[in-house]
Amino acid sequence: MAERALTPVPPASPETAASSGAVSTAFGSPLDPVAAAVVPAAARLHPRDTYVVQVQKDQIYRVPPPENAYLAERYRAERGGGGGKGSLCSSCALRTLGAVLAAALLLGAAAALSFVVLRPDAPSFIVDKLSVHNASRQQHIDYDFFLTAINPNKVTALWYGSSGTARLLHKGTTLAKGAVGEPEDGGEDATDFNVLLHGLQHDGRAPKAVEKGLQDSKDAVALELSVEMAVQVHVGALGFARKTLAVSCQITAAGLRRDVHISSQVCKSSFGK
Repeated sequence: MAERALTPVPPASPETAASSGAVSTAFGSPLDPVAAAVVPAAARLHPRDTYVVQVQKDQIYRVPPPENAYLAERYRAERGGGGGKGSLCSSCALRTLGAVLAAALLLGAAAALSFVVLRPDAPSFIVDKLSVHNASRQQHIDYDFFLTAINPNKVTALWYGSSGTARLLHKGTTLAKGAVGEPEDGGEDATDFNVLLHGLQHDGRAPKAVEKGLQDSKDAVALELSVEMAVQVHVGALGFARKTLAVSCQITAAGLRRDVHISSQVCKSSFGK
């Protein structure tokens, strides 16, 4: 039997070699240097010899889980923004600033409320009517005043006490004394007051201008009405400081018979300390 010659393997063409190299590079699997070293150097000189090339198995890369990408992004953000400590400090600074602003607002509101409550404006008064009774008997003369009060405060209410004192004077001489009656419309922000004064005896004589006015003269008579009463400041249902209210009205009357015609009047009021 004749020997069968081995058919030599044709050498790889340049295109085939390039294609093989491209596949190896695409899968990241270059020729094994160990396997390549096994082939003798003399064999590479003879194209008719056969040689074996070992290629590594294809590597399969695992896709990282989404949380890894989140952690990496957070790490990069912290490194770029100064780290978590800086963010924590910024948050603490914002909370501290907010607390300071809230405390300042509360203190401002308390100061404003205290100013409104402790320093209210005094009400203004008007003498609506003056009547003189029993003018023929000078030792028993009654002066009946009707007053109207106006509260200028928008937030606070003024509660008037049920008692007060009043005097009627003529050029420093006291003509009558009396009490302030209970307000007709209640104590809270009352508007109508009645002040009844009883004449005093002056050794059987009264000032000359007053005597002429009581005798049906229409000459002008200067009178001064002085009133003091207790007032409590309220905000809603809450009662605060009690104050003494002083009212002084300068009145010019045309005679002192029955319903007196008031020519002019100027009333001033203020809270005592």
